[in-house]
Amino acid sequence: MGVTTKLALYAVGLVVVFVAAFGVGNLVGPVLPDRPDGHTESVELPGPDEQDHDDADDHDGADGDQH
Repeated sequence: MGVTTKLALYAVGLVVVFVAAFGVGNLVGPVLPDRPDGHTESVELPGPDEQDHDDADDHDGADGDQH
């Protein structure tokens, strides 16, 4: 068996393995945790009035160096 044939069979084997893994991944899908009573976590950012503003406690200056 020549080198070209071996490389071709190796490449075909890799394709078969990756296609099989992709197919199994699509069948299984992502596993999501169970949420009781339909509660979900919010991915929205808090509004401007809900954000913490601790600018008064920041004594480092704008560049982060302490003087």
